[in-house]
Amino acid sequence: MARLISLRADAADSLGERLSRFDPGADRSSILARLDAITLDLHLIAVATLLVDGHPQGFFLNLCRMAENGRRVQRLLADRGLPPPPARRNTPLLGALAAGHFSLAEAVAASSATQWQQGAEYEDEFLWAAALQHLTRTPSAPLESILAPLEKVGQEPYASRVAMARALVSRDAAAFAEAFAAACLDHGIVTEKRARSLATPVTSFAPHRFVWLEGLALLRLAERASIAPEDTSFRYCPPLARVPMTTTYSGDWAVDTAPTR
Repeated sequence: MARLISLRADAADSLGERLSRFDPGADRSSILARLDAITLDLHLIAVATLLVDGHPQGFFLNLCRMAENGRRVQRLLADRGLPPPPARRNTPLLGALAAGHFSLAEAVAASSATQWQQGAEYEDEFLWAAALQHLTRTPSAPLESILAPLEKVGQEPYASRVAMARALVSRDAAAFAEAFAAACLDHGIVTEKRARSLATPVTSFAPHRFVWLEGLALLRLAERASIAPEDTSFRYCPPLARVPMTTTYSGDWAVDTAPTR
């Protein structure tokens, strides 16, 4: 945890400057790079607040800040007639979902990419991100047109995720619990392999080491559908991260996307 504490301090030091120096008139690649940096800072702060401080409400607030920055940048790009971030870069959406802030999650999903950006993401990455967007919306949009091709191009790595998505749509608690447990095992294998690899970037991997944000997001969707598993012992999804969000996010710590004069 000492490394996480140090990384949080670095993130807190850099976040204010990144927000204050955000240039809404910059080119798309610069805007996306700045959003990625802000997202990582807030993700690090959120996870450290949960794991080091044991403060779930602070965790949720920083996830919402991450989501609000993503929403504002997506709207800025749309207003300028520029493509949104590739669908796979959906950490802001996952953050809002994991916090249980569904109205914010729906706002992020509404301006997320709906077209596959070849060269920036693989087809299976796009399809799964699109499925999560559909699951976020209420009522949920039809999913089979996404899940069927995902089964073909994603095959085994996405089998448990496809099963979870179908269980959410059909509100099948048993099927969701089984699929989520399988997905959690799959995630653990990948995570532990990355943790052992000397090639894994320390800073960008740190918020993912012990907390599975996508898993928490899926559990919140299951809660909304009244099919959440009773088991609270899922690895990478600590029970403290699954309590209700009781604090109110006011839109703070977000970029100003108004044109500079």
